[in-house]
Amino acid sequence: MIGLPLALRLRRALLVAVILGCWAPLKVVWEQKISHEQDLLRYQGVTVTRHLRDELGQGLTIGVLSGMRNVVADSIWVINVTLAWENEEWFKMEADINLCTSLQPRSISFWDGGGWQLAWNASVAAMRDKNQPNELRRIRAARFWIDRGLDVYLRGIANNPEHYRLWAQTGLLYQQRLAENEKRMGQLAAASEDYRKAAYYYEQASLRPDCPIFFERFPAYMYGNAGDDQAAYDAWVRLWNRLTPQEREQRQHWKEKIESNIRRLEQKLSVPEEKRIFPN
Repeated sequence: MIGLPLALRLRRALLVAVILGCWAPLKVVWEQKISHEQDLLRYQGVTVTRHLRDELGQGLTIGVLSGMRNVVADSIWVINVTLAWENEEWFKMEADINLCTSLQPRSISFWDGGGWQLAWNASVAAMRDKNQPNELRRIRAARFWIDRGLDVYLRGIANNPEHYRLWAQTGLLYQQRLAENEKRMGQLAAASEDYRKAAYYYEQASLRPDCPIFFERFPAYMYGNAGDDQAAYDAWVRLWNRLTPQEREQRQHWKEKIESNIRRLEQKLSVPEEKRIFPN
């Protein structure tokens, strides 16, 4: 069989070289874009380190490496976290919660449930612990677990900032577990600061598109609890301005509630007539 002419072979080789030369940079850019999107969406999950292998054990590590992170995380939660909760092994439970959230950082339920277990269940158990010598020690132990739950919520927000739920749960924690406790202990300044933080997280939650509408009122109520009438007034005004005329008419009850609070605070704060949303 007669081979191709040298000139034709050279042209083909040159064509292949040109195609590969153009494809290589395009491939690099494409792979970098995919990698960036995966990082943003946390699709790659956790890096399997030696420490993680020790925590998971050989069998579960194989599951993670086989692409079954969700199955492994669900198993750890259903078995390990549940047993630790039943046995009140709070440090073990926290370690298992951290494993689940590391394996599935985009799963809201792990962050939500983990924060709740620590800030509510573990802290309440600490307050009831008769092995502690006095109430002060119990209060400190309870606060330790509240802070651990808060840490879970904040890390969850960092991984899932676009969803309302963890923002709202953080606001609830500041309201119920921190501000209310400080108020009961007579620490009014600390309680006021916690109510302000609750207002911030509730407002962030209300700005997310998946947030139920009733959260929109919470920031103003929290500023009211903090004793900051000006901040409460500003929050009600922001809410009023966010609503379109159509939404105001559709939510007649909301319109009346927002308007009554704005009028009350305008009167209380002696807002000049020309600056009022609802002049008399």
